[in-house]
Amino acid sequence: MALRLPARLSTIFRFLIRRSWAIPLVALLLWANWEAPEMHHYVRPIEMTVWQLAPVGSPAAAQALRSQLAAEPGVAACAVSPRTNCVAFVYHPGEVSLPGLYAAIGRHGARVIDNPPARTGPPLIRQCPVPGSYLVLLDRVKFALNLRRFFVSA
Repeated sequence: MALRLPARLSTIFRFLIRRSWAIPLVALLLWANWEAPEMHHYVRPIEMTVWQLAPVGSPAAAQALRSQLAAEPGVAACAVSPRTNCVAFVYHPGEVSLPGLYAAIGRHGARVIDNPPARTGPPLIRQCPVPGSYLVLLDRVKFALNLRRFFVSA
């Protein structure tokens, strides 16, 4: 028994050395399939924005404005508050942009009076040295190589 164990180990090592090109590929597939895919890969990305409007008047006018803005292409949800005179959008950034939403508000007779200012300076807190786009790309590669996604019903 003691003589066969080294022979078996040497056979395993010879097998792995001959096929060493496959080790990184197998490791990559193991990494991608270790966990089930995240559910956020199955939905379209959304973004949110809230703007202060000029007074809209009655609740009926706010409801009419809400229904008109919710019918815009790319808008997933919209809320208009007659009490606070705010409009909140949940939208798909691939289909509509912020200037497009801003123009849609003007087309339907409302006016934005408080647009949130854009951040112009560098952030004051320490940031991750790896750009966020690299992490998103890594997440997309992992999802593309994940074979378990074919067996998930979303």
